[in-house]
Amino acid sequence: MNDVQEELLSYDVNSSNIRKITKDIRIFFIWVFFTCICDALIYIYLFNTSSELLSGWFILTILFILSGFFSSTYLLQQNKVQEFKHLDLFFQFSCLILGSLLGIGVYIINLEFMMMPNVVDPFFSFLLSSFLLSFSYVLAMNFLNQRFSYFIALFVPSAIPVLTLPLLFPQNTNEIYSTIFIVWFSLLFFSTYASHKIYINSEILDLKNKFLFKQSQEQLANYKGLEIQLKNEISKTQVMKSELQLHNHLLEQKVKERIFDFKQMNDRLENHQANLAFAHETAGIHSWVWNIEKRTFEISDSKSGAEFKQLNLKHNSVDEYVHPDDIVNYKTILKQHLKGKTERFEAIYRVKRDGQWCWIQDIGKVVSKNTNNKPLRMVGIQRDIQKEKTDQEKLKLAANVLAQVAEGVFILDNNLCYLEVNPYFEKLLDYKQHNIVGNHLFDITINNNSRTQQMYNVITQSLIQKGEFESELQIDFTSGKKLALWVHINAIYDEKNKFSNYVGIITDLTDRKKQEQRLSYLEHYDILTDLPNRFYFKQQLHNYLIHYSDSFKNFAVLRINIDRFKLFNEFMSHKEGDELLKQVAHRLRLCCPNASLIAYLNNDDFAVIYNLSSNNINIHQHTQHILDAFKQPFDVKEQEQTITISIGVALYPEHGLQLDSLNGHAESALHEAKRLGGNTVYFYSNKKTPLLNQGINLENELRKAIKHKELTVHYQPKICVKTQRIYGFEALVRWQHPTLGYILPDIFIPLAEETSLISDIGLIVLHETCKQIQQWQSLGFDHFRVSINIVAQQIYRGQLVKDIDYALKKYNISGDMLELELTESSLFDKSEEVNFLLQQLKDRHISISLDDFGTGYSSLAYLTSYPFDILKIDRAFISKIGQEKDEAIVNAIIAMGNAIGITLVAEGVETKEQALFLQKHGCYILQGFYFSKALSSADSTKYLEQHKLIKIC
Repeated sequence: MNDVQEELLSYDVNSSNIRKITKDIRIFFIWVFFTCICDALIYIYLFNTSSELLSGWFILTILFILSGFFSSTYLLQQNKVQEFKHLDLFFQFSCLILGSLLGIGVYIINLEFMMMPNVVDPFFSFLLSSFLLSFSYVLAMNFLNQRFSYFIALFVPSAIPVLTLPLLFPQNTNEIYSTIFIVWFSLLFFSTYASHKIYINSEILDLKNKFLFKQSQEQLANYKGLEIQLKNEISKTQVMKSELQLHNHLLEQKVKERIFDFKQMNDRLENHQANLAFAHETAGIHSWVWNIEKRTFEISDSKSGAEFKQLNLKHNSVDEYVHPDDIVNYKTILKQHLKGKTERFEAIYRVKRDGQWCWIQDIGKVVSKNTNNKPLRMVGIQRDIQKEKTDQEKLKLAANVLAQVAEGVFILDNNLCYLEVNPYFEKLLDYKQHNIVGNHLFDITINNNSRTQQMYNVITQSLIQKGEFESELQIDFTSGKKLALWVHINAIYDEKNKFSNYVGIITDLTDRKKQEQRLSYLEHYDILTDLPNRFYFKQQLHNYLIHYSDSFKNFAVLRINIDRFKLFNEFMSHKEGDELLKQVAHRLRLCCPNASLIAYLNNDDFAVIYNLSSNNINIHQHTQHILDAFKQPFDVKEQEQTITISIGVALYPEHGLQLDSLNGHAESALHEAKRLGGNTVYFYSNKKTPLLNQGINLENELRKAIKHKELTVHYQPKICVKTQRIYGFEALVRWQHPTLGYILPDIFIPLAEETSLISDIGLIVLHETCKQIQQWQSLGFDHFRVSINIVAQQIYRGQLVKDIDYALKKYNISGDMLELELTESSLFDKSEEVNFLLQQLKDRHISISLDDFGTGYSSLAYLTSYPFDILKIDRAFISKIGQEKDEAIVNAIIAMGNAIGITLVAEGVETKEQALFLQKHGCYILQGFYFSKALSSADSTKYLEQHKLIKIC
């Protein structure tokens, strides 16, 4: 084990060194680069000349240093640091080449000095060589000391000239300088080696400390978890054990009593002959004589305890000592015998003794008669059977309990063969008693595998060694029954502590086990979709993060939401909505076969977890595959329904290390995908928006904005390219926050739609628009309409017509200056009410426009069901002009609109090509950035004044 730990530790140290060197070696290359340059500059400065050989070496060295620098940079950026074995060889080779180049440089410098025509002081060659090598070694000592092999690879080839030059050119070298060289470089070499050892030891100690700390944390967490689990299990076990022990104790006690009674009866029968002589004394049998003629009654043993032992029947009646309930029967039997009708007198009755009624048995016979055959004397015995009666009652009670108890009770001999079983045992195991008795304990079970054999060996050994066995078992019987049983077997000993029998009790746990499994299923699974629920999803996600972190080093959490599911429920019904959820769950199973987990969270939310640890998982391809799978329509109530989904993705560990943060980031990504219009995938980004960074509560800020009038209305022109004039404007709300600046409508409008704020915003836009129309009329601009967006909440609240009437009256404008744009989602329900509302608006000469045509469920039906004047082609279609299929759709919408006499408006026009295409195919009212963005009140007025005619150019 220690060898393995040392190997892992060595691996961690090496990989850590490689990671650090990958960064540090670039700095090393840079400094060596500057060292070479400085050395070259010193050479030029001292001798004011150049050398082709030295220049070539310099260029070659610089190129190699630069290539090493960029190679290291590339490896660092490409995250190749994990392949440290290959990197290690690469860096060793690089250091070896660099050291060789430095050594060659030293050779060249010294050769250049030797070849100079003028005698040059050896100090200069010493200066240049020592400068080049010293700086390189010092740099290597600082940046490469993690891997001493790198320093060796650099040092050895570069130091060879220092050792060989005095030998090769003794006349041209200075022994003092050479000695200084050798001493200095030796000092550097040993300093580097010492630094390396210190670094490695510190690195090993650091890694050991981290490993020990991590190990201690894990052990502490495991210990706490096990401690809690153990306490719970102990508590449950103690309760169950106490109940079972109490129940079993009562049954065992009664069974023991019955066995004991059987034993006593057998003993009495076996010893009957021996005890006959002592019957009177040992069995409580007393002889009596009844002198009928003298009316006296005597009992031979005065210690018997009968009150009438010396009765004079002249003065005492038998009624005084026989129990009232027994007196009639007693007299009848006695009279019959006295008349000679019975061979002998035998009666069982009760007499009073010490204030208690006790059972006795009388057996007698007339032994003397007179000549008239009248009985004179009668003899007999009397036996106290009170204990016998009590024992019989106990035996009956025990037998009744054994027969009626709802537990399986059985008795085994010393060979573990069945002697007796109770009726419940037969019923539970589906056997008849004659099929059980005589068989071995395990003969009626199926034991065809090693695990079962091992379990039976444990039971046998426990009974032999301890005399008892108690456990919960899962047993398959030859009758075909498979039962979960609580089995308790005890050895029974007689009064001499000699083994007698084994008594066992079995409790059927099968129904309870099934109920536990059912409860477990209900706790962890959703019944409708048969998918794991939110609780199980979070539990598994926690396991992936904590317990399975080795196999789940990288994984993706996908949060999936059905687009416009609420509207689908309203349009169809909740029953069809449930059916759709089932089909969505089924389709997710089909298109996500490699997913680690697919779960249904609630409402219309699903979650999928993909393990990305293996290289063959591409999460982008998988998410696209899921989107593609939902392009196929669903068959709901014999109708095809095309459903889209939005997917938010968070990756571990990039986007979170904890359950809540990772799940929350996936949900944030899902919200962003919904905000983008749905039917898309959005990957979470760690870059937060300013609102999120500042912790803004958007809803509260929006309420303040409405109260403090921070919302403004901008107007985007609509151009008629046929007349080249302004056709009208669309009123669009904008929010200029006092501290955060401009906030996009895509951020606050969805929030407003979820609250009552959208109606408040709609009312602001209505009044501001009417006020602006009044101002434009005063300037002479009264030949166009301004459109306002209306949402479902405004329609169904029932205040819309009243609000419009009030605004028209307040600002003294006519209804033909207004146009109301309704989206398809506003028309899903209450069709009669909506139709009546639209007719009221038409009566006020207000134009009605269907916005975002083609993006909902049943746009074509709306065109004939409601009195629309204008049809707006959604920007989703306009943006794809240039693609053959999408152009065909746009062309079809235009042709349909013109055919039924509805005015067509194209929104989102951004290019000249789009404008020309729409004009060519008969759509003349255009709106978009190609002509103008949304303008403030003042800018829109200037736009009206400056653009009398507008052309496509």
